[in-house]
Amino acid sequence: MLSARPGLSTHRTATAHAERAGLLSLLATLLWGVAWIAGLMRSGLAEPDEGRYAEVAREMLASGDWVTPRLDGFLFFDKPPLHYWGTAAAYALLGTEPWVARLWGAMAGLLAIAAVAWAGWRVWGRAAGLYAAAILGSSMLFAVGAHVGTLDLGVAAFLALGMACFVVAQFDPASAPRRTAINLGMWAALALAVLSKGLIGVVLPGMVLGVYMLWQRDWRVLGRVSLLPGLILLLAVSAPWFVEVTRRHPEFFDYFFIREHFTRFLTSADNRGKPPGFFIPVVLLGLFPWTALVPFTRDGWRAMWSGAPVDRLLLAWVGVVFVFFSISHSQLAFYILPLFPAAALLLGRAAARLPHEALARRMRATTWTAGAGAIAALIAALALRHTPAHIGMPTALGGLAAGLVVMGLAAGYAARRLSRHDHHDAAVHGLALAGIVGWTIVLLVSQAWAGPRSAEPVARLMAPALSADTPVYMVGGFVRGLPFYLQRPVTIVAQERDDLTPFIHSRPDGYIPTLDAFEARWRAADRGVALVDHVTMPVLTQHGLPYVVLGQLPTGTVIARQRTP
Repeated sequence: MLSARPGLSTHRTATAHAERAGLLSLLATLLWGVAWIAGLMRSGLAEPDEGRYAEVAREMLASGDWVTPRLDGFLFFDKPPLHYWGTAAAYALLGTEPWVARLWGAMAGLLAIAAVAWAGWRVWGRAAGLYAAAILGSSMLFAVGAHVGTLDLGVAAFLALGMACFVVAQFDPASAPRRTAINLGMWAALALAVLSKGLIGVVLPGMVLGVYMLWQRDWRVLGRVSLLPGLILLLAVSAPWFVEVTRRHPEFFDYFFIREHFTRFLTSADNRGKPPGFFIPVVLLGLFPWTALVPFTRDGWRAMWSGAPVDRLLLAWVGVVFVFFSISHSQLAFYILPLFPAAALLLGRAAARLPHEALARRMRATTWTAGAGAIAALIAALALRHTPAHIGMPTALGGLAAGLVVMGLAAGYAARRLSRHDHHDAAVHGLALAGIVGWTIVLLVSQAWAGPRSAEPVARLMAPALSADTPVYMVGGFVRGLPFYLQRPVTIVAQERDDLTPFIHSRPDGYIPTLDAFEARWRAADRGVALVDHVTMPVLTQHGLPYVVLGQLPTGTVIARQRTP
């Protein structure tokens, strides 16, 4: 009896393995996508950023004025319009919903992930590119930032696209015939970065290019970036809005370019300064569950560094972004997001080059770190469970523990498979899937803490007392998302928040400067509703202000004016 030919049998086995691997990859990608979208499905817009930017976009769509940003009817010139344009367009297509307000950031995150995959694949090969994309999409700060309605992810994404175009145009020989087109793609991406958050869209890449050319001692790079047509394209895309908004509102130039850029960078005008070294833990924790890939050892450094020009470019990018924001007097965690795409490329290449056992050691370190973090989160949850001021925080910490457990188990399983010298791809992509699932759990469960502090419960309490002509006030504070949920402007009373104060004159009837003036208006009215902060509420009670309490929330007390016949 003749046996099957060994070569044919081997071929069939290899084909079966390839088909199974393809199906598993497809399934993992689908699950990753479901988790990515699920992270948007939170009802309460977090204060202050989500509520603020969601409302600016809503007012842009409602007014039909796509040039002048407004917040609660007041001029709002803190940021350029691209995030608002994208979000307003999404509202027009999908409705004015909280998850739609977060959609622009999530889509921008996918753009950055795709750009990193493309650049890594073209320069280092398939594995490095896909690993870099997996690392970026599941890193804590990037994954969370893509699901929070702020502007930081948008600028990071377009900077990532610009960086990817530069990397491919300069370091992929096969792209030489299309270098001009790729260069123009880079300049267009930088223009969109400028429209996302201002001058850092060109300042950061310009500084990186300068450092890279000094390090590489190669000034001829300027001749390979299509400089003149690129600058023309940059200005053609980004300048028209700045020109038109300045024409309509001459005060914009000084406020946006001087105060929002130079004053905030050089001084502590907005009280956003942090201790020295603030961004070190932000970056290390923000990379989790991939922090163990950071080169703390000689072997790890060798896996990341080959001495090639592209290595220098990416390290210059990481270093310039880190130093730039570290010396700034205005520091928030999400500001450092433009560092992450370059770091993901370096870590993705390191993961592809590490031997199975070396990667397994890093996976085991991730397991132990995740386990320790989960235990710490649970201990903190137990400590805070009877503290009224931290309502919802124990539940949110429980969600953090659950997310870390998911990642820890995935890393442990990956380490076991790697120790058997197989499934390098499965280890990396499995942990990436666990990472986005884990961070999605954290995002959804965090609503237990963020939800009560959003404007949603305020609007829900006000709803029964509202009619079309009922005045709405916020007294002593400004919950920025309330106009979004009420779909109407509110009147601000006796607060001095920086995002309103510069342009109070733009809506005089929407601001009451003193508590006495508010009390006089309240007493004279037949109806009204107000959110009063916890400091001001006892003062109004002491003054004998007539009101009915509709409910109490962490953001304040909701009261109504209901005159009896």
